[in-house]
Amino acid sequence: MDKNNTPSWWTAPTRFARRWLIADVAPMAPAEIRRSALAALLGVLIYACILLVLPLGPDARRQLAPLGASAVILFTLPHSPLAQPWSVAGGLLLPGLMGLGCGTWITNPVLAAGLALGLAVGCMGLLRCIHPPGGAMALVMAGAAAQGLDPLTSLGAVLANVLAMLAAALVVNNLVPGRRYPLCAPPRPTPAQARAPMPTGIRHPDLAAALEELGAYLDVSEEDLEQLFNRATHHAFQRQVLLECRELMEPPGPALEFATPLNTAWALLRRHNLSAVPVLDRHNQRLLGLLGLEDFLRHVAPDDGRPIGEPLRRLLRPTPESHSSKPEVAGQLMLTPALGLACARLDTSLADGARLLAEHTQPVLPVLDEHGRLAGLITRPRLTRALYQHQALDRASHTDDAAD
Repeated sequence: MDKNNTPSWWTAPTRFARRWLIADVAPMAPAEIRRSALAALLGVLIYACILLVLPLGPDARRQLAPLGASAVILFTLPHSPLAQPWSVAGGLLLPGLMGLGCGTWITNPVLAAGLALGLAVGCMGLLRCIHPPGGAMALVMAGAAAQGLDPLTSLGAVLANVLAMLAAALVVNNLVPGRRYPLCAPPRPTPAQARAPMPTGIRHPDLAAALEELGAYLDVSEEDLEQLFNRATHHAFQRQVLLECRELMEPPGPALEFATPLNTAWALLRRHNLSAVPVLDRHNQRLLGLLGLEDFLRHVAPDDGRPIGEPLRRLLRPTPESHSSKPEVAGQLMLTPALGLACARLDTSLADGARLLAEHTQPVLPVLDEHGRLAGLITRPRLTRALYQHQALDRASHTDDAAD
């Protein structure tokens, strides 16, 4: 027996099973197992009730065995391409037609079943409606036709089963938290989102190009695949980069107050060659916002294609009147936390800080202390240098290990 008191006769087969039999089996969280089991129970009950109330004969209302396999996909993997409405409808109706046709016109049952299954797979692949239970549907319908059952009645049963199961999936999967069915394309970005810089990480065009190069069918939606890759990248980065924001931040440097005139703020940015400068509360030095060059440029536009200098001068020129239709001070132009300014804490990991900068369009990341006061700033160039240095050190350590 080993140190864990496990019998040796049990250790060897367990290692073999983990290494060769279940190594590639996808794990499933216990909570997801419970949700899927409950969804399958409710879905099949709804499916059976819909079949009972359909205005069809008893033969057309019968539950077909392939729909049991469809239920597993629909209520366990609702985000899978195999579970989407066209995959289910086309992947069951087309094989049903192939099975009925081959079973009716080919007398040899083995040949009829084989041909029906081959045609079904070809049609599902050609029409992009892969649904594995369609293979069982082709065989069931081929056998039904060979037994002399009415083809129209059999086809009606397939149609009724498909509609009932899709209706059940639509109801149940949208009641389960964290699920969306059908998995439609993401909404179009708003104009503001479209103008924002492309965030880092793997995106849809990258996945589409990779899938085209791979040339294989993957049973996962591109949306879930994109999320999976980005989460994995973040976790890998967090595992490798153990620094905290306090270790990388720079001193805050020059700062502005809410009432600082815009021409003074612009001169400060130009004099110190800064991309952004913090705006602080005069009394307790709390961060009110961040004023950057982009904030100035958002409020000016070239006149009829002419240079931007004159509109910018008009923005910076103080208005002599008591009321003004344009921003006059830094506080009226700055980006605030309420408008989407991201901030980090001293103990925030560098990985999370990098993620905040990647998800937001601000030029620097303010770092706050435990009292909410500004402790420092992390700039994009400084973050990039730290990452390159980490990668260089990591490669050097691997090279040294290999040399040893």
